[in-house]
Amino acid sequence: MRKHINSALKILIKIFSEKTYSNMAIGSENASDMSRLLVLGVLDENVKIEYILSSLVSKKPQNTVYILLKIGTYALLNLKDVPTFAIVSECVEVAKMNGKSGASGFVNAVLKKVAKGEYSLPKETDENYLSVKFSKPQWFVEKLVKQYGKDVATEIMSADVSDKEHIRVNSRITSLEEVEIRLKREGVKFERSEVGGLVLKAEKPVSKLFKEGLVTYQSPSSMIAVLALGVKDGGQILDLCSAPGGKAIFLSELARNSKVTACDIHPHRVKLIESYKERMKADNVNAELLDATKFKEEWEKKFDFVLLDAPCSCFGTFRKHPDVFLSRDESDIKSIAETQKQILKNAVRYLKNGGKLVYSTCTLFDEENRQVVESALESKEYRLEKIAFENDVLNEKFKDNDGTATLLPKGQYDGFFIAKIVRSQND
Repeated sequence: MRKHINSALKILIKIFSEKTYSNMAIGSENASDMSRLLVLGVLDENVKIEYILSSLVSKKPQNTVYILLKIGTYALLNLKDVPTFAIVSECVEVAKMNGKSGASGFVNAVLKKVAKGEYSLPKETDENYLSVKFSKPQWFVEKLVKQYGKDVATEIMSADVSDKEHIRVNSRITSLEEVEIRLKREGVKFERSEVGGLVLKAEKPVSKLFKEGLVTYQSPSSMIAVLALGVKDGGQILDLCSAPGGKAIFLSELARNSKVTACDIHPHRVKLIESYKERMKADNVNAELLDATKFKEEWEKKFDFVLLDAPCSCFGTFRKHPDVFLSRDESDIKSIAETQKQILKNAVRYLKNGGKLVYSTCTLFDEENRQVVESALESKEYRLEKIAFENDVLNEKFKDNDGTATLLPKGQYDGFFIAKIVRSQND
């Protein structure tokens, strides 16, 4: 247990102190399953853990010690198959290993209080009850309740977290049935998703399929955003904020005789698109460097289809990326929305008459979603078009849409917003 706690400590120091993204920090340490569990658990329950510790200590301790206390607290609250004395003693030893021998007695005393339940939690009548119960920032809770109502907000925050991934098949070179046969042969358990992919654990056989370009990791919500565009083969297609390239490559499979132009603002992210393209053998994708906030005159009225998966606050992905609450807060939403409006203002101008655009985000709030779309619809040249799918299950799921669809973070889905805009046929 000691090595797992120590590894988790190193990773969490990178995340909390050095602002490293969790997936990068975990990858850099080659974390064990237990270390990964501790890291993601602390991030997921950070608000609750900090509340508990604040009731036990009068002054916040030095950062390394504080993070170690968070790990110990999470373990004591959640690891029912590990004796409490073992968790406490191993955390004490890890403190010593990291040059904090002077604080080892403090770590021991605080974690023993946690183990005995000598801490307080808010009452249901307290303003911060939901924040601590679901371990989400107070502003986030209030904003969810205001937009969705208390019942839906509670449903969003209480959604289960899964350790499974979603893959889709590279239809250029294989089929879903062939991949299923191979996975069964390797003993990998899976289930089909509503979007025609597979839900499973990312085991070695899956990684091998990925490296061979037979499958790729892509969330169902992301796939729905692509499918909502309804691309037709032979059309000119633009993916305006493309990196790492998953949506562009999916578009290129749906319309194999079309050229897909996939753009991003940073050179290293354009290289990600090119790498993705090479792995998936997507020869009809052309990666380009572009600042989407600046209008490109030669593209005016050039494209039949435009996908704008806009840069956003990413609060719809908090189940898989709980560190989003460390890197973003409420103040970011307004500035991000202004950038989104500028990009969308340019994006609709790239449409041919009768051309179609999908605007999508992986966030939950109207400022980055409906309000951004409404800013583009101020021009009577553009209107919403009802989203339709070739997939009967998806058509039933979204049968009452008004040209927009909201996916809540639940089950297989990340929180996503999708809007379909069409440009008038008239000159």
